[in-house]
Amino acid sequence: MTSNYILIADDDPDILEGLAHAVEKEFENKLNVLSCKNGAIAVDILRCNTIDILITDIKMPVMNGIELLGFIKQHHITCKSVVLSSYDDFNLARDALRLGAVDYLLKPIDFPVLNQLLYRLLAQVMTEQSGLGGRNYPINMQQLLESYLQKPIQKTAHMLAFEEKYTLTPDSACIVGCIKLNAVYSGKLFQLQEGLREDLYHCLYRSHIQYRTIITGEMASCFVFMLFPDTDIPDCFDSLLSYGEHLSGQGYKFQFSNQYITFRQCSNGFKDCLDWFESGYYDLPHNPAYDGYSIKDISEFIHQATNSLAVYDMKNTLHHLRLFFAVSNYLKPPVKETKKTLNHFIYALIRLNPKYIEPVSGLKFSEHDLFGQIENAPSFSILEKELYGSLNHLVEVVLHSLPNKEDCIIEKAKSYIDKNYNECISLEEVAAHVYMNKSYFSSFFKSKAGLTYRDYLRNCRIEKSIRLIADNNMKIYEIAQAVGYNDSAHFIRAFKEVTGKSPGDYKASS
Repeated sequence: MTSNYILIADDDPDILEGLAHAVEKEFENKLNVLSCKNGAIAVDILRCNTIDILITDIKMPVMNGIELLGFIKQHHITCKSVVLSSYDDFNLARDALRLGAVDYLLKPIDFPVLNQLLYRLLAQVMTEQSGLGGRNYPINMQQLLESYLQKPIQKTAHMLAFEEKYTLTPDSACIVGCIKLNAVYSGKLFQLQEGLREDLYHCLYRSHIQYRTIITGEMASCFVFMLFPDTDIPDCFDSLLSYGEHLSGQGYKFQFSNQYITFRQCSNGFKDCLDWFESGYYDLPHNPAYDGYSIKDISEFIHQATNSLAVYDMKNTLHHLRLFFAVSNYLKPPVKETKKTLNHFIYALIRLNPKYIEPVSGLKFSEHDLFGQIENAPSFSILEKELYGSLNHLVEVVLHSLPNKEDCIIEKAKSYIDKNYNECISLEEVAAHVYMNKSYFSSFFKSKAGLTYRDYLRNCRIEKSIRLIADNNMKIYEIAQAVGYNDSAHFIRAFKEVTGKSPGDYKASS
């Protein structure tokens, strides 16, 4: 039987039973399932058992989920916590994330999404347990990797014991390798990392490479290894060359130390690998036209895009996002900061319009997973393309989920026409703006607005021209161009159709 445990806490007996049954069925040979009906019982279980993953409801009697997470944090209990929340609990879910929860799921539970999340967490648990004598060893491989590659290093007694076991000194030869995990994290994450690890071992074994130890894990969206060779360095690099050819064939981006480094230099070697990835990230065409822009402008573009998307205005959203991508590509801020800015963009959108909460959560682990795309896109050009498609899909989902969606679609179409009447806007363009087929939108608009799209656009333009006639001394051809007519004769005919008079007669009689 597996030694990994998951605890589910929920006061609704139907949800508790359904969750436990679903997890047992999906993870039959991978997880032992424990369950309880409130946080107080969960505390007792956590005191007496090593729990790897916790799923807890937020609102429970006796002790709620937030209090339970507080207990876990206060007592330094190591487990991966996931909270369950309803649509109205988003602020509480955010509090849970601050207390250390790794993710949240909305009710009703989407079981494919739940399974993919649990596979990801189980992969992390098993990676942390691997290599050092299993779960009973006081430290794990993932912690070792993070400790050695992140400065400053404050070595514990267990780390020193590990170094003594493998006779590692500050001057021991080390090779650091990073393989970019570009795939959206899914239920195959554990198998993905295991496959990379097994292929590495196979290449070394096939080349008869002797090594003291290998530390592996996940950092900065990469599968990372620290290899301590106990043989001729050139032979080791030859073996890694073969490994690299295998990775290239699988479509991975990777970077290894181009020469051996010492144990004390391993964090610098890791940084060099990340810098190599970052140098190729901004791959949009270079455009010196953005020379006068600054980081402050980037923030403003995102702010404007957020406000536009909150009211489903995709035209302005895409306009400001294109500026964001173009200027960011020119200025090349740290990739980490760019990803952080885009993540904040999604969270700000949710705060401005809570109707986005459920669909954003529902898209996790799908082809339209916004957070996954931001984190894992291998280049800026790919991220831009993926993000535009996913945001279009997101708005479409939200609009068609609204209880008064038909009225909302008509108002959105009218608003678009009212803002762009002076341009050459087509029926197809407006239909695309509200995510409808051109033919269907034509009949839909007429049935809801009481007149055709063409007549509505004409009336809108003539209404604007009447104001210009009354308020300005503009010539007729100037007014025609100002309201979207390139042909004065066409404008005059349209004006007569609406008012019964020519523009000149109308002005004379007003």
